[in-house]
Amino acid sequence: MAFKKFEERRDFELPTLIDVVFLLLIFFLATISVSTPGQQLDHKKPQEIPNLPEAKGNEIFSQNEVLETLLIQVSHGNKDDATSPKIAYVLWPSEKGSHTLRLALQTSKNDPSTFREFPADFLTMSDEEFQRCPPCSLIAAHIDSYKTQYFSEPSLSNCIEIRAEQDIEFKIVNYIMDLCSVYGDTIPRLVFRTLYETKVQEQEEQVGF
Repeated sequence: MAFKKFEERRDFELPTLIDVVFLLLIFFLATISVSTPGQQLDHKKPQEIPNLPEAKGNEIFSQNEVLETLLIQVSHGNKDDATSPKIAYVLWPSEKGSHTLRLALQTSKNDPSTFREFPADFLTMSDEEFQRCPPCSLIAAHIDSYKTQYFSEPSLSNCIEIRAEQDIEFKIVNYIMDLCSVYGDTIPRLVFRTLYETKVQEQEEQVGF
C-alpha cells in the first residue's frame, strides 16, 4: 500500500505579527522621546549668558587717603555718563608716602604715559588681542616695573590694589589677577575695592581736608 504525503497548511500566525508590531511601536516611541525633545530644546532654548562675579561692595574711601602701593583705577572717562568708555589709570605712591589718591589721580590724568582707554569692543576680543590692547599693556608694564623696584623678596605685605566702578567687567579684573599670579609669592595679595561716591567725600572737599 503506497503512502500518501499530506502537507498541513498552517494558518497565518496573527499573534506573532501583533507582537512584532507592538515591539516596533515601543522602540519608535522610545526613540522619539529620547531624541526629539532634546533637539527641540536645543533649537528653542535661548543661549545662556555666563553668570560672572559681580562687584557689589560699597567700600567707602577718602580722596585724601594716602597711597601705600601701586593702584590701578578703572573708571569711566566721564563720571556722569555710565556708557562712556572705561579708562585704566596707574597710580604710583610717592617715595615719601605723601601722595593722596586725589593728587595721584590728577597727576596720572596729566601724564599720558599712565592711562589708557579700553577699546569699545574689548569684550569680544580674543585673549591674545585683549592682552595686547593699550590699557592691558600699560598695566602689565607698570606692575612689572613696580615689582622690580619694591617687591624683590616674597612677603605677605606685598600687594597691588584695584579700585574700579561697580560695573567693571570681570575680564579686566581677571586679567590683572593673572598678571599678579605670574609673580608668585612676590605679589601674594591683590586688594579690590569698588569706587563709591559718598557725601563724606563732598564734605571733606568743602572744608578743605
